[in-house]
Amino acid sequence: MTTSNFQVSDKIRKLSDEDWFGLLILSIKKQKIHGITFPGFPPPNVQTRFVGSSYKQTLEEAFGYYKHVKEQVADCGIFLNQQTKFLDFGCGWGRFMRFFMKDITVENLYGCDPLQVAIDICHDTGVPGHLDLIEPEGILPYPDSYFDVIMAYSVFTHLPEKLNLHWMRELARVSRPGCVFCLTLEPRGFIDRICNITEDTDNAWLRGLSKYAPMAKELYSKFDSGEIAYLPTGGGDNLTDEVYGDAIVPLDYIKKKWRSFFKVISYLDYPEKYWLQARLVVQRS
Repeated sequence: MTTSNFQVSDKIRKLSDEDWFGLLILSIKKQKIHGITFPGFPPPNVQTRFVGSSYKQTLEEAFGYYKHVKEQVADCGIFLNQQTKFLDFGCGWGRFMRFFMKDITVENLYGCDPLQVAIDICHDTGVPGHLDLIEPEGILPYPDSYFDVIMAYSVFTHLPEKLNLHWMRELARVSRPGCVFCLTLEPRGFIDRICNITEDTDNAWLRGLSKYAPMAKELYSKFDSGEIAYLPTGGGDNLTDEVYGDAIVPLDYIKKKWRSFFKVISYLDYPEKYWLQARLVVQRS
């Protein structure tokens, strides 16, 4: 289902990414700019629930990954344009889709999420594109070999092995040969972070993770053996701990288990820049 008939003028499409980012920052307080009605924002507590921050900070974080995706797909010979078929797998409240609406038409921009509240927020705030509710262990409502570019920010960081492989295969099914898939993974340093959580933290998510600190030796061992170290933390609503938690995924696991469908293009793990998520880029065989 398409949420709006949002269209971007040629003048806007020609803006630099930095100037486009500036307009998105302005849209926090002023929804109509240069004749364009920008998507609204959910309340700050809702934004934070999904991504840990709100408004300017969350857009700044998204802008960095938006540029990363564009650079990585360009390195693979794909330059985003109005005809590029693009999927945001796990779109949440649509913070990334509002970035890519400059580059890609509404007809070719897709987002899906397993949370009804996320899809409802996207509809209510006017996020452009086709938006689909999926089941946590379901099937994507798209044809085979359909997408040119796929992204999944902070999705495979939460999947147990069964669903890691399920969604990898399903995303491979809807990817065209040569499709570039950009995603994030929790790296080995995530275990370090668990061990360093202080007792006085006011972050409920970190408090929940701290109970796994005594398991650090086991987690390191699994990771270093090329296995997923999964913590069944759960995500509320229909995201039970059987389908959602914290998944610390080594690159060796991806190379071994995904190689029939995707080849690894790049893997970037810079804790000082990306905090608790490494950036992986793979390409459909």
